[in-house]
Amino acid sequence: MATGFQVLPSGVQDATAVPATSKMSANQRVKTTAGTISVATDVLTFPGPSTVGNWLVPNQHVLIGGTPSISQTCSGQAIRVIPPPTPAPVVITLTDSRASGS
Repeated sequence: MATGFQVLPSGVQDATAVPATSKMSANQRVKTTAGTISVATDVLTFPGPSTVGNWLVPNQHVLIGGTPSISQTCSGQAIRVIPPPTPAPVVITLTDSRASGS
């Protein structure tokens, strides 16, 4: 089932409910009205105990520049740098409902 694409960094939260502050993305061309669509190679930046995040399970059917896109059903992880470094799941809280894929 198709769900909304993830576009804004603040629409992703780490396990402690802290929203991401930025994302580094290879996608600079495919956009929705809210922003550029996230892709599997994006790196998220979080303030606080979790510093970086990445995507583990992207969409399988929608590719952007040959890279899988990210929507509500995808999953990722945030890495905490507090020793020992531990991964924790990220939660997509905000998507662009006008554009969707799977």
